[in-house]
Amino acid sequence: MKNMDWLDAQSACALLGVKAQTLYAYVSRHKIRARTDPNDSRHSLYAKHDIEGLLRKMRRPRARADVARAAIRWGDPVLTTAISEVRDGTLWVRERAIEDCAEQMTFEQMAAVLCDTDEVTCPVLQDNPVGASSFVRAMKGLARDVETAPPMQGQSPAQIAAQAGRLLSVITGACVGNTDSGPLHDRIAAVWGAGARGADTIRRCLVLLSDHELNPSTFAVRVCASTGASLPAALLAGMATLSGPRHGGVADLTGAALRATRDGRLATFLNDNAHQAPYAYGFGHPLYPAGDPRAAHLLARLPQSSPARQAVISASSHLGLPPNIDAALAAVSTHFNWPADAATTLFSIGRTAGWVAHAIEQVSSGEMIRPRARYRSG
Repeated sequence: MKNMDWLDAQSACALLGVKAQTLYAYVSRHKIRARTDPNDSRHSLYAKHDIEGLLRKMRRPRARADVARAAIRWGDPVLTTAISEVRDGTLWVRERAIEDCAEQMTFEQMAAVLCDTDEVTCPVLQDNPVGASSFVRAMKGLARDVETAPPMQGQSPAQIAAQAGRLLSVITGACVGNTDSGPLHDRIAAVWGAGARGADTIRRCLVLLSDHELNPSTFAVRVCASTGASLPAALLAGMATLSGPRHGGVADLTGAALRATRDGRLATFLNDNAHQAPYAYGFGHPLYPAGDPRAAHLLARLPQSSPARQAVISASSHLGLPPNIDAALAAVSTHFNWPADAATTLFSIGRTAGWVAHAIEQVSSGEMIRPRARYRSG
């Protein structure tokens, strides 16, 4: 294609009338093609033909089916929930700002708030499963409980919530191995040798990750729960979804991005990953145009001189995008020298609390999630 068929980011944004974050979101959803600028590998170019086609679609009246279909992808919520929402630039959980929760609560207290119960107690379990990754071990642990767990259909919210503590322990033990007694963040810190400040940061990570309205893994949990399946079966559906490289697995690419930045190889990294939107490696977030408050909270835990924090700042400045929670997780994991899979481990454990809450809410609604398909021949 001729050079005039490709636009730089500033021109593409001007034509669309959007900010850079929205342009990157269109690329990640395969609505606009992008390629590396042949004259400057640090930047990308965007297909003018795709942009013009997208503008035509945006300007035409949309039928109800078109709106519903588009809503599945970073659109309006498709389910009503009283658990959490992104509003006014932050995440609210049961009407509490997530940053305030991270300042004040243990993870168990956060789980109790999410599940609308008085207390969540996590017993110490032994005989943890083995596997190549924390995701695999967590799924094996949940699968064991599926064998004997009763269906959620017919159970009260209190009965379902009473299972939360055990399943949080199942996932924690599967991810980090045998642990001592005490709050979950202290158990994880003891295994990792994290120290007092590291333990408190782990606590904050778990709380910040505990829920994020209708993300893909939470939606998978709700679909499974809507059939009346058992709670561990619903959590297994969520864990399988979280294991994908575009969800919980984002942490791996994010860590690579920060290492490349620290070593002066960011331009090479960006060129090698030109097909990826920055969101795929920890920068920008469609729901937080002004910046992810969860990331800001975690990065504030690191000293200004921290090489990990400086790498985030440098990459953010180069991309023109604020860091999201994945970049922050990679930074704190690097700074505290936690295990290589620490970010995915914390994501797996933390998000489980929200999954239980959404499973309870979905079962209580009595509704089954069953979208319709639009057949396309050929």
